[in-house]
Amino acid sequence: MEKLTDLLTQTTGLELFEAPGVEDYEKIGQTLTFSLGDGNYERPLNITRLTVHGDVPSSVLSAEGDKTSTTTLPNGSQLLTAVGKEGTRVTTLSKDGELTMWEAPATATATATATATATAYSTETLVGWATAVDEQGIKASSSPLLAARAAAPHCQLTQSRKPYRHGGDLTIQADAAMVCDQEGKGNFTASLRQYQGLGIWRTKDVQGYRNRHDRSFPVTLLFDCSRLTTSGWIYRSNIGNATLRNSNGYWGDHNVFSQTATIHCA
Repeated sequence: MEKLTDLLTQTTGLELFEAPGVEDYEKIGQTLTFSLGDGNYERPLNITRLTVHGDVPSSVLSAEGDKTSTTTLPNGSQLLTAVGKEGTRVTTLSKDGELTMWEAPATATATATATATATAYSTETLVGWATAVDEQGIKASSSPLLAARAAAPHCQLTQSRKPYRHGGDLTIQADAAMVCDQEGKGNFTASLRQYQGLGIWRTKDVQGYRNRHDRSFPVTLLFDCSRLTTSGWIYRSNIGNATLRNSNGYWGDHNVFSQTATIHCA
């Protein structure tokens, strides 16, 4: 885990926003997720690593309407790019089944201006990073890294029991917050994610605070779904990173998931 984490941060020059997430799925095995960025929560980069056996459905790695392309790298790995209104995904699949998906969600500005392919990182940049990491052939599996805890201060994490439709419209919403008993320098991120299969969750919205001095850190996660979608999708929210530090000590937690909800928008 540490070698892969170091490789990702050194290759991209980005920071690790939160401790890597580890989940175990029956018949799939273990998935690792890494959330990186450059200090601005409007520029997230999510990376998922898992080992697969057999073919991978393209629907897991791309969204409807994405422009996709596939190529074979010199070491025999397959590389798939998918670019669309939800952002850019670049996936490598090695000959021994190591799948690594790089996801740069569309920024809020890009969505508002209908610039479908605009993300914080260009496709060429993501392809370069993904290729460089794939060439190293580093395997990784581990338990989650535990955040250090101290007796004071203390914070409470809350979030919606599960994502839900907001009234009668097409907006899917989830709420999350960190509320502490003392003020301090806080970092808090939460995301709304949609399940694609094979243990892969696609980010639909991410909100948070970085180095904000306060004791309350609330966020609202939103995603507008389409009536053209005839089948329901599974959603959940995730509190990825939650820390508060002051002169009295440190409190931290990470990777707290809500229950899942199957939501139909048709």
